[in-house]
Amino acid sequence: MAAADSRGVRRIGQGSRRVAAALSRQRDELLASALRLATVRVADVHRARVAARRLRSLLKTFQPLLDAHAVRPLRAELRSFAHALATVREADVRREMVLGLVRDGSTFTPAARRRVRSVLDGARRQARSQLRQQFRAPGWAARLALLEAGLDSERLLDDRAAGSAQVLRRVNRTWREAVRLLERHPSAAAELHELRLALKHCRYALEAITDIAPAAAERLLGRLRAAQDAIGEHRDNELATGWVTENARVLGAPLSRSLLAALERREPELLAEAAEASERLLPAYRKWRAAVRQISRGSKRDRG
Repeated sequence: MAAADSRGVRRIGQGSRRVAAALSRQRDELLASALRLATVRVADVHRARVAARRLRSLLKTFQPLLDAHAVRPLRAELRSFAHALATVREADVRREMVLGLVRDGSTFTPAARRRVRSVLDGARRQARSQLRQQFRAPGWAARLALLEAGLDSERLLDDRAAGSAQVLRRVNRTWREAVRLLERHPSAAAELHELRLALKHCRYALEAITDIAPAAAERLLGRLRAAQDAIGEHRDNELATGWVTENARVLGAPLSRSLLAALERREPELLAEAAEASERLLPAYRKWRAAVRQISRGSKRDRG
């Protein structure tokens, strides 16, 4: 139970306050973006999907402070919500990347560029049509209502007395897998993809406590974003390769070969950039750990 002040008013610990604030921010972002999804705009789809991923990650990281019975179904609903947006988001990202590839490539004729655009636009329209059908289904409104009620931090927060040290320890736990991977200096595609998944949890947890050692946190967040972006670009290149292969018949054999060759040429450079960005993470992480070490060693129920 949370401590009370001299007037008998229940106080909330600084750690619990940070978790509640992070959950509220992402809940508001999710619901605001969800209300605009009927237009299926690129920015709204992206924001809604990211908010859902952030919330799932926060619920996992800070689960000991939350209502245990509520967390599991909420994470399942958020996963389903994000999955519903995945096809549209992937179609948008793929379209932007592949169109940029053929626009900059001197080997692609105007006719080839028009053909690629036509196929990409067709896939994009189909993804949006499928998403609109989901919006019209009765279950979509029920899902949003469940998320709106379930993600109310006032109801969801179970431990209201957690201090900064307790929350910091939860954040530090998210880094265990990432540090293990980083210490192996990953350079292969599979290793970097595994690292990217681990870094998402690290970043979302860190964003909840940036006011603790803000300079070190901002430096580390910058390195996290850079590594995620670099690994993500390589991953997008891989996914685009798969898409071209799957659509070879529609695109035509000559155009498919040209696209695959262009994607293959980008592969080594993107892989090297991803590995280089990852290498810069550990030094920033260790500086952040040093900056918060004294607070991390505080008592489990500290108020600071």
